[in-house]
Amino acid sequence: MRSLVVRWRRGLRWVEDRLNERYSTTGCLFISLVALPFVLVIWCMDLYALLDPAAGRFYHPQLLRLVALQESLSLLLYLGVILYCLPRWRSAEPRPWLAYPLITFVLVASTNLAILYGHKDTPMALVFLASFVLTRAWFPLRVLLPGVVLSALMIVTAEILIRHDVIPYAPLLSRPVITGEPLAWWWDIWMRVLYDMAVAFFSLAMFFIFGIMERRHRVLEELTRTDTLTGLLNRGTFMRVLEEEFAKQARHRRAACVMMCDIDHFKRVNDTWGHAAGDAVLLRFGQLLRESVRQPIDVPARFGGEEFVVLLPETGLEAARVVAERIATKLREAVFEADGQRFSVTISIGITEVDDGDPERALREADAGLYQAKAAGRDRIIAAVAPPGPLLAAEQIEQ
Repeated sequence: MRSLVVRWRRGLRWVEDRLNERYSTTGCLFISLVALPFVLVIWCMDLYALLDPAAGRFYHPQLLRLVALQESLSLLLYLGVILYCLPRWRSAEPRPWLAYPLITFVLVASTNLAILYGHKDTPMALVFLASFVLTRAWFPLRVLLPGVVLSALMIVTAEILIRHDVIPYAPLLSRPVITGEPLAWWWDIWMRVLYDMAVAFFSLAMFFIFGIMERRHRVLEELTRTDTLTGLLNRGTFMRVLEEEFAKQARHRRAACVMMCDIDHFKRVNDTWGHAAGDAVLLRFGQLLRESVRQPIDVPARFGGEEFVVLLPETGLEAARVVAERIATKLREAVFEADGQRFSVTISIGITEVDDGDPERALREADAGLYQAKAAGRDRIIAAVAPPGPLLAAEQIEQ
């Protein structure tokens, strides 16, 4: 059972990837494969009505022959598209000469059948809607535009003509499908089969499309929260997390540490080895941060450029220093390559311990420690307990 679920998810992800690629060949193949069984069911029903006089009494004979001819041509068209696209389904080559006429035909043909059969008391309304949803899922709006315009004109024209009694509602039929009496057995089967097919395809398409939208929303949300290169939180997200954590810290008077890190001589790395090597250093350092802190308690982030910051909740200064030493040692031992040559980098770190819940002051004190580490020669750690803030100092005076 688990393997079936995994395969199902892989299949859905494959379809989603094809949708994202928007290859016209794959889209034409998919639309033809979906449209073929619908047209086949309608064609079989119309063929039965042509061959059976009792069923044929429900139709206008001349119009029925024309509709059956349209459906026969549709079947040949979809089969031809399938045979053409199957060997080329992975092709990324755009084929507008195939996509535009095919999608226009699908939309116009489904609109025509909905008008002829009547969209209010037959399943053709669902078939009509499903054709629009599926084609829009696979193709950009510009491909659908000719078919959408023609379909809209057909619907408006038909409604005007019906309203003025120029043509009857459901002009293909000689009598209403639903009269209050039990349906003829073949009508009953046809309506059930076509309705169930339309509902199944339409529902699956909607669930699938909304699932894609949800996943894309999560991806976009993640992109707004994280740094694209390192995958760590970005500055804005870190500041929100820092404020929330320090608000809790202020209530409980618990110590926390903030660690500011700056890769030494990073501009020299970019100038000497190139920006690709600089990105490799940043990416590796982001990995080292994640490996060296407590997940998910500690919060590492890229603060900007080659500067990183780590929030260590409920952590004293000595424990934070141990973490910093571990990070510095790992980076110092890391070896990078560029143009066939190896190089290494070091890092300067400033750490501050605060317990008054002031995030801005914590960042300033940690940044001051970082500045001292760089001024003292880099590749070192400066750690200090922040002096009491104004609020905490006032409380201590009162006590």
